[in-house]
Amino acid sequence: MAVESALIRNVCLIGHRGSGKTSLGEAMLGIASGRSGSQGGVLDYAEEEIERGMTLGMSVACLEWKGRQVNVLDTPGDGGFVADAFVAQRVADCAVLVVHAQDPIQVVTERVWRRGEKEDIPHMVVVNHLDRERTDFMSVVEQLRGRFGQAVVPLNLPIGRENDLRGVYGLLSGTAFVDGTQSEEIPSGMEDEVDAAKTQLFEAIAESDDTLLEKYLEGEEITTEEAFEGIRKGIADGVIIPVLAASAERMIGVDRVLDVIAGSAPSPIDRSRWVSEEGEEVPCDPDGPFAAYVFKTYVDPYAGRLSVLRVVSGRCRSDEGLTNPRTGSQERLGGITHLVGKERRPVDEAVAGDIVAVAKLRDTHTFDTLCKPEKEITFESVELPEPTTAFAVGAKTRGEEEKVFEAIKRVVDEDPSLKLERSESTNEDILAGLAQMHVEFALDRIHRRYGVEVEAKAPKVPFMETIQGHAQAQGRYKKQTGGRGQFGDCHIELTPQPRGAGFEFENAIVGGAIPRQYIPAVEKGILEAMREGAIAGCPVVDVKVRLYDGSFHSVDSSEMAFKVAGSMAFKNAVEKANPVLLEPFVKVEVLAPAELVGDVMGDLSGRRGRPMGIEQRGERQVIQAEVPQVEMLTYARDLRSITGGRANFHVEPGHYEEVPPNMVEKVLAANEREEEKAVS
Repeated sequence: MAVESALIRNVCLIGHRGSGKTSLGEAMLGIASGRSGSQGGVLDYAEEEIERGMTLGMSVACLEWKGRQVNVLDTPGDGGFVADAFVAQRVADCAVLVVHAQDPIQVVTERVWRRGEKEDIPHMVVVNHLDRERTDFMSVVEQLRGRFGQAVVPLNLPIGRENDLRGVYGLLSGTAFVDGTQSEEIPSGMEDEVDAAKTQLFEAIAESDDTLLEKYLEGEEITTEEAFEGIRKGIADGVIIPVLAASAERMIGVDRVLDVIAGSAPSPIDRSRWVSEEGEEVPCDPDGPFAAYVFKTYVDPYAGRLSVLRVVSGRCRSDEGLTNPRTGSQERLGGITHLVGKERRPVDEAVAGDIVAVAKLRDTHTFDTLCKPEKEITFESVELPEPTTAFAVGAKTRGEEEKVFEAIKRVVDEDPSLKLERSESTNEDILAGLAQMHVEFALDRIHRRYGVEVEAKAPKVPFMETIQGHAQAQGRYKKQTGGRGQFGDCHIELTPQPRGAGFEFENAIVGGAIPRQYIPAVEKGILEAMREGAIAGCPVVDVKVRLYDGSFHSVDSSEMAFKVAGSMAFKNAVEKANPVLLEPFVKVEVLAPAELVGDVMGDLSGRRGRPMGIEQRGERQVIQAEVPQVEMLTYARDLRSITGGRANFHVEPGHYEEVPPNMVEKVLAANEREEEKAVS
């Protein structure tokens, strides 16, 4: 029998790398399973995660605590893998921001918080690692209040500091929890701290409800029951952000975190956050039309595809038929399971609000919706960060091209923040990700899982060539081999076109100097010659060719001969028409803190960039510039170094400009150097 929607709690653990999200999640699993310690190795179970000692992808774990089913989504804290944290905040009903007591406000902390505000998800905060040196809980609370607003209030206090951390004191319950024992007394020496924190907390509770505010202002006491209800309502409405003290490694405060999640975090039916692409609100109704959102895909080389779903509405049992509105295909749910890391536990049915996994869906991918045929519903994809690092990829071993690209497609299917595209301008396959480590990890995964090696190098910059002057040239091809020979002769005039105008061919032959059937062959030869220019072998663009004269032989002339003649004529003309190299410029938008604008601007100027403006966006500045693409090959890495990872950037295609003559060799050399640097 499936659990009822009101008893489900969906929470995601978010925060910067090293804050202890996974440690907290595994400590929660350990306590919920009746163990005295953490249930290690459950959330970070992939071989790569164990080796690197960090979370590289979202993992899901279902646990039970005091009559509630808690679905925990553990997310990576490294900026290169932050997309999974964005997805989790779409799917969960409450975000648990885990911060490090020694350094609470870090880069990813702010990024995931901003995304949470965009997704309109309630938050609570866990201050972890309070057993470390130089930690001060109330100082952290004040930093959080300064950054995220006055809604941030402590819900409990740590008992003891640093290595002497012994437990926590609940401000609402008035209970001290130390070493598995409970006491109704305020720990000695904490009286003033408790009074100040309770004042802060009860002011927030009163402001969450007009009735409670009136009662508080009139000096009446808010009862414990009213306070707990005020906390629950305040969290759901986003007007209270409770802060909890913890040390996940020492299992201190972890049970209190579970208590707050089970008792005060919103259930799926408390808040209606799901809206279809058509703008229709879809409430969490177990008796409503079935709709489920696929938010994560795991691809196992042996077991196949495992799809993880958030059931938004309705209920569905195994073996029921569903529709995928994106493809129009029919899917049949196999066994429905709850996940505990890589372990799967069968359940009878999927019910509104729950998070479940199903195996071997044939034609369903991440961000697809599944519904009943009689009522089609589609939800929007999660907006993911733009890729900032790209590599040209191919098979390292000849003959394995098909295997390699099939493996890459499977990994991209599993991680939609990776992009695989074909560059028509350079004839390269480009794999792009959020950071160099993100792409490296994907390539490592391909090698481990599928036994193939991918060659990766910096992608080519699509330089072009054009001309600045007018020129006339002849192309004459004559070959005699003993039998029938080859003869073709043409005269062309080459003129420049405006930038972006492309290629134009004019047939100005009169009097039959070249028979009509050979004219297309001349044009074809010219087009082939345009693929490789005179300066660096780059395609030639924006030229007009006028074919005005020529000659032919009644026996030896052929289409092939005139094709060769056309090619020769074009190459001869280009060399006399003042050829120049064109480089692509990109539009760059950098989002950075105000104090780093000068450093960012200076770096862009050093890349031959042209600033186009600065504007305010929230608390940060947006720097807009046009920069040569060849100067952006290492920008993701360099910007991270300059700003400590506190800036993001977005790039869009721009236009082409002439490379100054004194820079031609330099930009071509820079491009060649980067191409030689393969992913290590």
